[in-house]
Amino acid sequence: MRSQESTLGKRFAKVDKQFDQLAKAVVKGFAQTNKQIENAEDRLRGQIDIYTRAVDSYAKTAETYMQEMLALGSKVDRHDRQIQEIAEHLNLKLSH
Repeated sequence: MRSQESTLGKRFAKVDKQFDQLAKAVVKGFAQTNKQIENAEDRLRGQIDIYTRAVDSYAKTAETYMQEMLALGSKVDRHDRQIQEIAEHLNLKLSH
């Protein structure tokens, strides 16, 4: 009986050792996976930052363009009114 208990104890010790090795491998695998996820997050944040800056730059350019178009439209309207006034003063009929 003692021999069977001794053998069984050795087998349990061997299984315990294998579980310890497996647990260490799993923890190491999780650590590596966590590091890979963190690296992917950093790359993603970098890409988001690049796109955000591109959109901001485009928005600023579009705003400037719209302001220039409004100013140009006002200038054209003012010139059109001046030309109409000159034509009326000279009794000229302008065709549109």
